[in-house]
Amino acid sequence: MDIENITPTNFIEEEIVKDLREGKIDKVITRCPPEPSGYWHIGHCKAWVINFETALKFGGYTYLRMDDTNPSREQGEFAESYLDDLKWLGYTPKAVIYASEAYFEGIYNLAEKLIMKGLAYVDELSQEEQLKMKGTLTTPGINSPYRDRPKEESLKLFREMRAGKFPDGSLTLRAKIDMSHPNILMRDPIMYKISREHHYKTGDKWCIYPIYDFAHPMEDALEGVTYSLCDITFRVHREVYEWFVDNCWDGEVKPKQREFSTLNLENVLLGKRYLKQLVESKYVMGWDDPRLLTIVGMKRRGYTAQGIKNFVKSCGVVASESTIPFSSLEYYIREDLNKVATRAMVVLNPLKVIITNMEDGVTEEIEIENNPNDENSGKHKAVFAREIYIEREDFSDNPPPKYNRLTPNGIVRLKGAYVIKCNNVVYDNNGDIDHLECEYLKNTKSGQEGSNIKVKGTIHFVAKCNSFDCTIRDFKNLTKDEYLWPGKALAQGVKIDEILQQNSLVTSRAKAEKFLKTATPYSHYQFMRKGYYTLDKDSTKDEYIFNSTISLKDSFKKN
Repeated sequence: MDIENITPTNFIEEEIVKDLREGKIDKVITRCPPEPSGYWHIGHCKAWVINFETALKFGGYTYLRMDDTNPSREQGEFAESYLDDLKWLGYTPKAVIYASEAYFEGIYNLAEKLIMKGLAYVDELSQEEQLKMKGTLTTPGINSPYRDRPKEESLKLFREMRAGKFPDGSLTLRAKIDMSHPNILMRDPIMYKISREHHYKTGDKWCIYPIYDFAHPMEDALEGVTYSLCDITFRVHREVYEWFVDNCWDGEVKPKQREFSTLNLENVLLGKRYLKQLVESKYVMGWDDPRLLTIVGMKRRGYTAQGIKNFVKSCGVVASESTIPFSSLEYYIREDLNKVATRAMVVLNPLKVIITNMEDGVTEEIEIENNPNDENSGKHKAVFAREIYIEREDFSDNPPPKYNRLTPNGIVRLKGAYVIKCNNVVYDNNGDIDHLECEYLKNTKSGQEGSNIKVKGTIHFVAKCNSFDCTIRDFKNLTKDEYLWPGKALAQGVKIDEILQQNSLVTSRAKAEKFLKTATPYSHYQFMRKGYYTLDKDSTKDEYIFNSTISLKDSFKKN
């Protein structure tokens, strides 16, 4: 790697370049350390993109580490989902590591080391008593009466804690730092607690578990991580992180924690505890509901991995917080879909049209480009026939000004086919339009030479004989527009029922080209003139369900 040819683009990369030039490190190693207590959402996605992309830029690598130190909240289901999510995003970790299997013994040994240095002690106060003695932002804390017990006694008690000689919650191991420190997290933080929760990975091997603020830096150190990149909510933890690294780790390279801004999307509910509430209360179809911005939900909605990564990269790596409109995410999803989605003709609100100068049973094959932005995408076959369907909104018997679609005695071009003229409108007994009677104008087929007819509008259609009925799922934002930050509203006591928008899922029936029966779940399509869609995993050979991904209209103004 030629460091001189790498141009840093943010403050983290600037520090990495400096450390490499000064010989403080010889490689860049980052980590992706999820706690397997829920499915990833787009906020986590930002952290993983930054960790992986930073390491890749400097020729380094990233570990996927399951930070499974809290058995009361963790499940193997979640851990397995992270492997799938990373693969879908296009990242391959250096290794997949479970902290419970790889590091618990090492973390325990480092804790004993800290005890013997006189920098940790076993405390017999309850956690409630400890909390009362922590003090406040303006008043110092009070030392535990067990703070100065001999280190040999603390070591003996700590080993007995591991051996299971004490009940849950009766003893804790605490770091001996400073009970008057201005950062309350530095006031003798808990390092270990007793808990006999069954662990999904290690079973009942351990009855003591390390607390995050101790486990996190020790795992990074044992793993050889050089940069622990996390969001700004962990900034207040950095002092604790550095204290444990400085006092426990003797390795030549010590990991550094550096923070970047969180992903703040307007009108989006994030946070695993809130998403879990939605799932468990059955407000949504599951963790992969297309209305959720979990990675599995976005995949099911039809978002592309590349579009998500492009969006995250557009946010930059900065330390200051900012708010991002949802339309920004949509912009990058739409931009990528335009490159990769196969075009199809689907009529969402069908109006029957009879082509009177075409005989029953006669069909004419036409070709439709799969994607005009990809010269290698090819074409697919469609059909023009006597009975077709157009969008009901593509005909008006009382057209407004500048209406360029079909009208009585008017003409319009059918995509890939002919110009048609409406000769008669047939109404039903209620006075509603039942169907249209039209003729096609010969020598006007798309791509055919010699036609002098100019048409202002082109509309899509499907032939009855070349179509099938399918279900369309359209989605609105899950939360009401007035709740710009729904997570904050919930934290302030607003009930979840109050922030959720009614009828955020709407289903309807449509007529689709038969070639869409070859669609597979998560494949991407542009329904011409309508938007982007994907086949849902609930589909069967007898019932096709397409999820609306995003409209064609872009409201985001890119700088």
